[in-house]
Amino acid sequence: MYRLPPAASGPEFRALLDYWIARFPKDDSAGGRLPGRQHIDPADLPARYLAHLLLLDVVPGTPRRFRFRVAGTALAGIVGRDVTGLHYDELGGTPDRTAPVARALDLIVEQARPVFVEGALTLPSDDFFWVKRLGLPLARDGHNVDMVLCLWMAQRKSRTDLAKEAAAHPDGPG
Repeated sequence: MYRLPPAASGPEFRALLDYWIARFPKDDSAGGRLPGRQHIDPADLPARYLAHLLLLDVVPGTPRRFRFRVAGTALAGIVGRDVTGLHYDELGGTPDRTAPVARALDLIVEQARPVFVEGALTLPSDDFFWVKRLGLPLARDGHNVDMVLCLWMAQRKSRTDLAKEAAAHPDGPG
């Protein structure tokens, strides 16, 4: 099963991962089926995490896109608007900043496994944030990932701190 990397040591990431694992269909003796949106009830999660949850629809095509079905209020607070209904690629980040998250979302779909990524905020903002993100695959049919459940936690940083973080991750975040 998936193990969180050391950078995801916060209790919020462990709580969401444990919740997701507990939602695997019980009738699957082979253990090869993923939970779907029908298995997820945000009311079962600690309320303090709800503002940091995202639920993205996987929109098939070339390239694949991701549409915000649910976006917690913490994201709106940082970007200055509700992003529900928008596609990730419509948020206005530059390709060099959004590519690591876009790659992570694609990996979640292609490999049907959780992915953790961290790095500078990918969206335009006057403030500076370091963001840790955990994405979990959901599949209504148990096999084909059609949604991604994400938890992201942003920490305000100075330009100096962000430069140090970037130097520690020369090949990109996460």
